[in-house]
Amino acid sequence: MRILILGLLMLTGTCGSQKDKNNDTKYQASAENPLMLVLSDNYGGTETEQLMVIRDTKTLKSFFTKVNMTRKPGLSVPEIDFNKEMVVIYCNGKTTDINTPELNRVEDNDNKMVFSRVTDSNQKKDVSTAVLMPFHLYKMPLIEKEIILDSNK
Repeated sequence: MRILILGLLMLTGTCGSQKDKNNDTKYQASAENPLMLVLSDNYGGTETEQLMVIRDTKTLKSFFTKVNMTRKPGLSVPEIDFNKEMVVIYCNGKTTDINTPELNRVEDNDNKMVFSRVTDSNQKKDVSTAVLMPFHLYKMPLIEKEIILDSNK
């Protein structure tokens, strides 16, 4: 009986610590970077590097229809309040790198907001033998500015 109680206590304590580990603040929205990572997957992106801005549910559902063509079961469409938020989807293009890149805001003026892909110099490069076409779905507060990816950075 004591072993059972001890086991349950250990299990409860372990579950709480795993929850804290999964709360990754690296991709949380901040004043410097308004993007918040919602979903990331290694399959379903585009063959070339691309940044997509989605401001309505119909376009978001259309993107997921394409992503889910070869999946059973498919990925569910995230709940986004398009009255307050918008979606930015970054596709790496074909790659064997399995690390998720971080998008950082490098310019913000009256007309446009420019993001660049940043690779963490401390992060070990994880390479897969499979060819991947990852996508990373971010949400951010709704703005009317043009959103641009600066691929030169």
